[in-house]
Amino acid sequence: MDHGTCNVIYLDRRADNEIVRRDNISRSLASRRASAVSDTPGYFHFAKSDGGEIHGNLETLLSIFQEIHVVNSGAACLSKISHLNESSIDHKPTVVLIDVPYDEEQRWKRLSREPRTPSPNATRHVAAVIEPEMPGDIYGMHLLLHVSSEIQQHSLSRLIVPVVVVSGQDERLASLPVLQSPSVLGSQAGMTDTMRLIRYLDAGAVDVYSSPLHKDHVHSLAVHAYRVHKEVAKEEPQFLVNRRSRKMSWVGVNEQKPYAYLREAMVSGLLQGICNPENVTDSINPNDVNVTPARQQIVAEAVGSWSFSAHDFNDDELLLGALAMLQHALTMPELQDWHMDSDELLIFLLASRTAYNEFVLYHNFRHVVDVLQALFTFLVQIGTLPPYPPGSTPQSGLPHSAIGNLLKPFDALTLLISAIGHDVGHPGVNNAFLVALNSPLAQLYNDRSVLESFHCAAYSQILRRYWPSVFADIGMRKLMINSILATDMGLHFKYMSDLGNLQDKLAHNNFTTDGWSVKVCEEYKDLACGLLIKCADISNVARRFHVAAQWAIILTDEFSHQGMMETELGIPTCLFGGPPERDNPIKMAQSQIGFMNIFARPLFEAVTESLGRSDRGAEREDG
Repeated sequence: MDHGTCNVIYLDRRADNEIVRRDNISRSLASRRASAVSDTPGYFHFAKSDGGEIHGNLETLLSIFQEIHVVNSGAACLSKISHLNESSIDHKPTVVLIDVPYDEEQRWKRLSREPRTPSPNATRHVAAVIEPEMPGDIYGMHLLLHVSSEIQQHSLSRLIVPVVVVSGQDERLASLPVLQSPSVLGSQAGMTDTMRLIRYLDAGAVDVYSSPLHKDHVHSLAVHAYRVHKEVAKEEPQFLVNRRSRKMSWVGVNEQKPYAYLREAMVSGLLQGICNPENVTDSINPNDVNVTPARQQIVAEAVGSWSFSAHDFNDDELLLGALAMLQHALTMPELQDWHMDSDELLIFLLASRTAYNEFVLYHNFRHVVDVLQALFTFLVQIGTLPPYPPGSTPQSGLPHSAIGNLLKPFDALTLLISAIGHDVGHPGVNNAFLVALNSPLAQLYNDRSVLESFHCAAYSQILRRYWPSVFADIGMRKLMINSILATDMGLHFKYMSDLGNLQDKLAHNNFTTDGWSVKVCEEYKDLACGLLIKCADISNVARRFHVAAQWAIILTDEFSHQGMMETELGIPTCLFGGPPERDNPIKMAQSQIGFMNIFARPLFEAVTESLGRSDRGAEREDG
């Protein structure tokens, strides 16, 4: 490889999308911007006013490299990487210079108070093909982590060389001694914060520089590119063969989510976590959760009422709602063995939240907290958990049932934990879709409860790392797996049949469990747990009407996206009742009524009869 002959992508939100060469830099948009100031907001409300800095960086880069692909968004950067990666010949490396604003972390902490997962209270999602993550979520450190992960999971070639360029440092820092970059030349990183430098390197950066760039930086980039070229030369042919063979597979080479995620990331990421847990790194900080005391009080009160609407709260508030429910359960002395303090529980919840995909419209963290709150309400109502809020008077006059009495605090905690992880890593398509396409995940789980099996396995790795006493308890893990598998709607009528058999058995035994063996009681207790989480999983249709309507809209959007994927792939629909008509309220209403009559109402009524106090979830409050 000749010195400097490699692809170079330069990402900076303040720039314009263009290709700059040595012979046209004077006519480039960057050159024009260098002599003019724009008031257009940029990344995190930066103005595109640093044209001189960008132009200077381009001139420095062109002193070695022949052309620079300038992009101004994460989406454009990923598209350019994919294009250059696909057309790469002779093992030509691609250096990706990723702008990371110096105060990015503080700005993200401020923005973390905004909702992350979609809500119908926000603008309705536009009907379109599945889009990649929004640029605001895939810039700077987020983009670096994404690219590094794709390289590690072999979705991108090792010829990709991610490099951090830190912008926006205080002028006073420029006069301080700089740290030496870890590159082979020891180039100047311009960084005075050792922990920050290490964080970038741990995230996958090959090197770290500060802006404006210097000529020494560019020389070290050329060395990085040459080294990668030599290292990959012996390995890359097989990767190229694999990549070309994807064109004949059901997912092709489309790098947009969820295609790339479905192709291999779900399986390879899962197996990596199971087989090499020591390689899993993170930087979860409970102090990242930012909710005012007033909002904390509102959330704590809301989770105790059936009128709870997950759409009224942002992700940090939902996180604290989940924390309140877990802490309430853990006040029971029978659960002392699984106790964790507030910070430990917050870290566990943050790790769980991170495992949900933001590109999925319905099966995300908002849905999880909604299911958790419904289950929490059921368990309080049947008396398995103490009254909420703490110190309130328990409801009287509601009958206990023989099956309800089988449930103990251990089962209640297990159900709450199961609810938090019951959809971890959901890709936004259903089991039938994965099976019809013979996806890697469907092959792994032999076409049976594909997603639910994946949720169990992936969530177990979170528990192993963040709540080890739960992971180590064989009985708790067995019940958790049983409960999560119960959420497979493909098994719905089997559960209804088992519930009918239970009702018959109770009727023949005078509605008591007297004389039943321990084993039989254990089996029916497990069935009761599965039925409760099933009720909670579809309980959105039993919420107040305006809340149920919001959930119907967002679920329709997710189903519509799967329908568009099916059309794009040229396969028959795998959706029950066919793809929904997003803008036809009559069809949507008919679909909801059909679901309630076929699935929800028979389940709610039968569970109410069997468990006594769980009747509240079977009646919608229209107040």
